[in-house]
Amino acid sequence: MWLDKAEKYYLFWRFDEKSITFESHVRARGYVALGLSPKGGMEGSDIAIGWVDSKGESVFQDRYSVAQEMPRLDESQDWHLLFAEEKDGVTVLQYTRKLDTGDCHRDNVITEDTMRVIWAYSDVDPVSPNKIAYHRGLRGVKSIVMLSSAEAQPRPFPDDAIFWNFLNPNVTILPQRKFYWCQHFRVPVTNKKYHVIQYSAVLTPRNEPYVHHMGLYACPKVLSRYSLEGHDCSEDRTREGNECLHVMTVWTIGSGPTVFPEHVGIPMGTDDDPLYVMMETHYDNYDLRSDLVDQSGIQMVLTPTLRKYDGGLLRTGELGMTILVPPHAAMFPVIGVCHADCTSEVLRSHPEGVRVFSAVPHAHLMARTMTTRHIRDGVELENIMRDDHYDFNLQEVRMLKEERVVLPGDDIIVECGYNSLDRTNISVGGRASTEEMCQSYLFYYPRLNWSYCESSLNPVHMLTLFPEAMALSKEPGLAWMQPFREANWTDTMREQLTAVSRTGERIIRCGTTVEESPYKVQWQPRLFPLVTKPLQSKTKHCSIQP
Repeated sequence: MWLDKAEKYYLFWRFDEKSITFESHVRARGYVALGLSPKGGMEGSDIAIGWVDSKGESVFQDRYSVAQEMPRLDESQDWHLLFAEEKDGVTVLQYTRKLDTGDCHRDNVITEDTMRVIWAYSDVDPVSPNKIAYHRGLRGVKSIVMLSSAEAQPRPFPDDAIFWNFLNPNVTILPQRKFYWCQHFRVPVTNKKYHVIQYSAVLTPRNEPYVHHMGLYACPKVLSRYSLEGHDCSEDRTREGNECLHVMTVWTIGSGPTVFPEHVGIPMGTDDDPLYVMMETHYDNYDLRSDLVDQSGIQMVLTPTLRKYDGGLLRTGELGMTILVPPHAAMFPVIGVCHADCTSEVLRSHPEGVRVFSAVPHAHLMARTMTTRHIRDGVELENIMRDDHYDFNLQEVRMLKEERVVLPGDDIIVECGYNSLDRTNISVGGRASTEEMCQSYLFYYPRLNWSYCESSLNPVHMLTLFPEAMALSKEPGLAWMQPFREANWTDTMREQLTAVSRTGERIIRCGTTVEESPYKVQWQPRLFPLVTKPLQSKTKHCSIQP
């Protein structure tokens, strides 16, 4: 994986249950450094640094950083060099360490969470092992799910494979750091059923560093035709296409293809499948160029040779209608519920349940943690997905180590933690990246007439915090939020809203995107699930703090 946009630092890695081995290939004649950072900066980072000196001898050190200064030598050397070479202007280092070294003071545990990897290099060897020169800007940070152990590997395509490309039509990338382009496509007409077996990115040559991430969304059939004219959606997602909310796949810079298990395919071409899709592309024009034209997009690989199971995609979490995050909160919870009454009704004729094989967590800029919890008869099972260091800039499909069975009567609770310390007013739910979402998309099989199982907080519980908001609740739109916007938020008020967010009554949404919901629980109020036996936290010697 390239760590930098200039494509000078490439990182390989492999791991087992106890250790991880890295291999850095860097176009540099001096030192090469790699670190694990709590927040993407120097402070608190655990760093490996090495080089090959003018005599051809290798030097390698385990260091740590407490501030924006030269990292200090660790008394416990837990990174170990396996190989070092400098040849033709390229330095190669192979090195290893335990996932959990036990060094609680200087090392960070490598987990299945998103890891902030910092890197640096120099074209000049250090004067001595104790005098390492400043990198002079040759450094950066990248978020990686390093222990994505069940990541599916590309397989040879079957002989009957076909390819559907959804590509942007010569989009001029504006000279700005965050530029979003939304483009609709008509799905190719077919007279037979196919299975999607892989999604992958198709990137315009030399534009790779500028395509930050792409998402492909299914559009509901209730609208029979969409304009195929794309538009700048950097600020406004309320235009045509805002209805296309159901994620089909996502891709982030540096990630590989999404490959489905050999026994599962995602159906296309049936009456239940979308006629139109919408692709959202986020460009990061980091050097503000005005000459960039892009045709990147997403490719579907399909086969008419159907696999054993049809796969489906279930949206779980918070519907977004009542997300309200107060300002100056270090970790505010927003929680969505796929309620037991929904799973009971949908799975009544499928007592064996459905099997979840991958997840796509989705929240926006304030999110720091995301957990998809699984409850059965009040007992909390192992998390379906958990990331204590969520990063909005890393959105990808995460394959599960083991398939998870969801049975009738199970609850799925999606919990997001938001940091709003830099906000001066409330933040609400919505599609814009400055607003918030809290969703977990679950790929499962066999596919049922079931596309979403989510909830929103009953607004009545929030209105009790502000009597004036209760009076405004009869007004159209979101007038009731005005007292929340005008409030001078105190710690007590934040604690009260936190309690409501954690335990308040939910309004349930349970159904399908292609027609009116057939399920009676749709839009019904329900109490928050009772968890009588919470999951015991696994002790980590010294994990990175969010």
